[in-house]
Amino acid sequence: MFEIDLWIVVAQIINFSILFFIFKKFVSDSMVDLVEERKMLLDKLYKADIYYDEKVKNANTRSEQIINDAHKSAKELLTQSEEIASEKTQKMIKKANSDVKYILDSGRKELEKEKIEMFEEVKEDAIELSLKLNEKLFAWSCSNNSFIDKQVKN
Repeated sequence: MFEIDLWIVVAQIINFSILFFIFKKFVSDSMVDLVEERKMLLDKLYKADIYYDEKVKNANTRSEQIINDAHKSAKELLTQSEEIASEKTQKMIKKANSDVKYILDSGRKELEKEKIEMFEEVKEDAIELSLKLNEKLFAWSCSNNSFIDKQVKN
């Protein structure tokens, strides 16, 4: 049937060993190094991905916290400004009321003063008129202001 030549089998084994050694020496070792290097890079990228995802998540959380703090601060400032505005409004109203009261009091005093002056003028005019009337009617020459004042008081 088949005849196997031993020298051919040995030559084939030697040829296969030489090819295997050359492949291992020049191709296989550099391929293994490249594959290992590639695995390390992929691991590094995976770790960097996880690290950056965590950083982004932390940054988003921090930004939300900052925004919430800013909203709280804005609300507090708004409340404080409303309180200050209310206080200033109350002060302005009190000052306006006191100014109005002062003006009204001044006006009343002025009116009272003018009223008294007018009464004095009317009194003097009435006395003078009475004196002239007495003089004309009764021909009293002794009628004077002091006599009329005494009669008015009586």
